Amino acid sequence: MYSIMREFVFTIEYEKGADEVMDLFIEHPDLYARSMEINATSEAVWGIEKVVGPAAVLDEFDDALERVANDPSTIGMCGASVTEYEYTTLSSNAESRKIHWLRREGDGPRSIPFVAAKHIGEGLIMRTERRGNQYRWRLLIDGTASETYEEVRANLREGLSLTVERLGTPPCLLEDSRVQQTLTPEQKSALEAAIERGYYEEPRQQSVTEIAEDVGVSRSTFQYRLNRAEAWLAQQFAADSLDVDLNVDLDLEDIEFIQ
Repeated sequence: MYSIMREFVFTIEYEKGADEVMDLFIEHPDLYARSMEINATSEAVWGIEKVVGPAAVLDEFDDALERVANDPSTIGMCGASVTEYEYTTLSSNAESRKIHWLRREGDGPRSIPFVAAKHIGEGLIMRTERRGNQYRWRLLIDGTASETYEEVRANLREGLSLTVERLGTPPCLLEDSRVQQTLTPEQKSALEAAIERGYYEEPRQQSVTEIAEDVGVSRSTFQYRLNRAEAWLAQQFAADSLDVDLNVDLDLEDIEFIQ
């Protein structure tokens, strides 16, 4: 006897001002985060999240995370107070952070992982992504998601709203979660600008600094977007054309490209 696993995908959208950390994602479209692992019980939720973005924005993220973790008035998605918030930066470089975090919430309506653990069971597989005003959740379940959905929807605090995207076969959770699945519009535009201005020609027609000036962004921001686009292209090429196992320790998003 076996159960058919399904993927429940839904998004929490944040209004500006509803959450200090999410405000950074809203203000900076290049800031992106995805979970590498999330575990939840009735007592606590913990996980590992990778955050990527321009260096200056990541510095702001570090500061905001520290403030929220140390603020006794911090509340969860559904209004319960956060009674414990600990985090450790596992690795850090100019364009990324890997963070292990643990949260506990007090009495009252609790956040998504606690609700999911209560209704679906402890040990379920969860993954998340954050970009812009969206905090997307993917849950792999072998039963119904209606109780989880109804409890979260009924208790979301002011400034947050929920949209269900899909409930069906789970292709997303079976893919390699470490690699960004698509280019952002900003990364695509940076790549197009580099191609149009002869950045990849020999000899090179324009430098990163010159292209950044043309498109009206800082050099560091343009360089970051171009690096992300190049990393994505390298991953696609490796998957499609080479005999490369993308499940090894190599993480293409951590490649330092030579300029």
